Formats: sequence, structure tokens, C-alpha cells
Amino acid sequence: MKFRTRCFIAFAICVSVAGYAFAQAQGTAAPRPAGTLAQELLGGWNDIHHKLIEMAKDFPEDKYEFKVQKDQRSFAENLLHVAGTDYIFLNSISTKKLGPADFGKDLENPTRSVYKTKADVVKLIQQVSDDGAALIKELGDAGLNKDYKYPYGNRMQHALSSLYSDLEHCGEHYGQLVVYYRANNLVPPDSRH
Repeated sequence: MKFRTRCFIAFAICVSVAGYAFAQAQGTAAPRPAGTLAQELLGGWNDIHHKLIEMAKDFPEDKYEFKVQKDQRSFAENLLHVAGTDYIFLNSISTKKLGPADFGKDLENPTRSVYKTKADVVKLIQQVSDDGAALIKELGDAGLNKDYKYPYGNRMQHALSSLYSDLEHCGEHYGQLVVYYRANNLVPPDSRH
């Protein structure tokens, strides 16, 4: 075998060994095992609610009534709607009444006449986040597997599925609030990290 061929083969072997060693170093650890259903739901709950809480605290109070279109909810009304809808879902599952005593007449849309300031809105979104996290922990996997009446239809649904529907709703409004930031030439908190 010619010297050049042997050098090429040796080089190829070295590159292959180095590549294999690098791949092994990157992938030697087994993936972290899945959590319980309750742990995974709690992670999703905390993730979206912490983003919403951060937005509620961060968005300028003088822009809380901002709307991208005149027929939309304002920034504050979106957050109040998320909290109201969260409580509708949570109370369809909980054995005890959760949330403030008075949202106003429309449970799905707590009013600015009750939640007048940025501090009021932040407090409510924080409270629903805490109440939901506590309920998920209390239910555990067994409770999340039980059937409850779905709050937006005449059907039964597992608590886990019902709460994932609520999380989807939260995510939709999070996306809307990102647009409110961008329309005001602001960068959403989660995009700054």
C-alpha cells in the first residue's frame, strides 16, 4: 500500500474515532425519564402562566387599554379573560370554589371596573396561577384521570384533557399579547432571554 493511501486511511480512522467520541460524549446520558402526568401538566401550567405574569408586570400601565383593533380586547382585558377562563376550568374540576368572590357578571371576562389597576390585574393572574398549580398537585395523576363535566359543552372529559384545553387557550392569548408588544415597538419578556 502506498504511503499516501496509508496516511489517508489513518486520517480517516482518526476523524471517525474523534467523531464517534464526540457523539458519545454528547449522547451518553440517557434522556431524563418522563414525569408523572401531574408533573408534566404542572410544568406546562407554570410555564405559560409565568410568561403571562411576567407580561402583566412588564407591560406599561399607560398601555393597558391598548388594542391592536378597536373590536378586540385591550391588553388588560386579555389577561382578565385568561384568568376568568382559567377559573371556569379549575372550578369545573375542584371540589371547592376557587378565585375571587366577585369577577362581575361575566365570569369569562372579569371587568376593568373590578380590576382597575395594573397591580389588580397582576394580582389576579398570579392568584389563578397559584390556584391552578395547587389544584394540579392536589389532584395528582389519579384525580387528573377522573371524569368531570366539561365547562363548555354537555359532555364529560378527563380533568387532564380539560386542563390541557385551558392551557391551549392560555397559549393563544399569550400569542395575542406578543402582538400587542410588537405593535408598541416593545420586545416581549420571553424574547429578551
